[in-house]
Amino acid sequence: MNEEQIAEKLAEFEPEWAGRPNLFDKQIAARDVKTLLARLDDQLPGVRADAAEALGRLKEGSATARLKALLADPEPAVRRAAAVGLASLGDEGISKEFVKALLDPAAKVVAGAAEALGLSGYKPAVPYLLKAYRTEHPRVAAAVAVALGRLGDRQAVPWLLQALKQGLAPVEAATALGELGDASATRGLCEALAHEFPPLRSAAARSLGQLARSGNFDFILKDTAVSSLHRLLADSDPRVQFCAALGLAGFGDPVGKQKLQQHLSTH
Repeated sequence: MNEEQIAEKLAEFEPEWAGRPNLFDKQIAARDVKTLLARLDDQLPGVRADAAEALGRLKEGSATARLKALLADPEPAVRRAAAVGLASLGDEGISKEFVKALLDPAAKVVAGAAEALGLSGYKPAVPYLLKAYRTEHPRVAAAVAVALGRLGDRQAVPWLLQALKQGLAPVEAATALGELGDASATRGLCEALAHEFPPLRSAAARSLGQLARSGNFDFILKDTAVSSLHRLLADSDPRVQFCAALGLAGFGDPVGKQKLQQHLSTH
């Protein structure tokens, strides 16, 4: 069992977790910078945009000048991808512009800025993201929760726990809590295992496994978590079953490991 198999299985059960694939996923994996730089001049805007995003994901500093030139591209999608790429490369000026965009009245703009900041690694944005989370718009709430998880700043934990219980994006909040690796999230995630919404049960199970693997877990609640995850192995939803096995494997539970291996070997 490996991370690639698990990611493929999660994408099969919950396609939105995988997101839209980049056209250049193979080049990203191979770190084929030469090809990506060449495709920045492609006639198709979607190709230029994906190449710009890919170079940002690779943290390819040699692409900085080319990406800055694309900020003047006639296509909005390309300009945005270039800006995201530059933010991912640590361009503080670009990151600050995305922080400003969190104040935009348009939810689409705020969500896009939050997504870019999550990719950028710009941790000074966290307080502004927390303020942006105070919204009635689910798209913004989801984008902010994802960004907070990616930025890895634990000051976001109380906010995400609140979102887990009352917010508009509880699934994204549960996922982010697993990424942040803070033991104080244990109780909230355990409670979410009994939620009526299957994707939330799935996300909470995965995140508990992440906390256990990292050692950042409230061990007073270990028995509660493990017994709840065992019950979810018989859940009516197959994605919940898989994530319960994944969570149990994080605890080193032999039954969970066996079930996870069965899921990966039979599909």
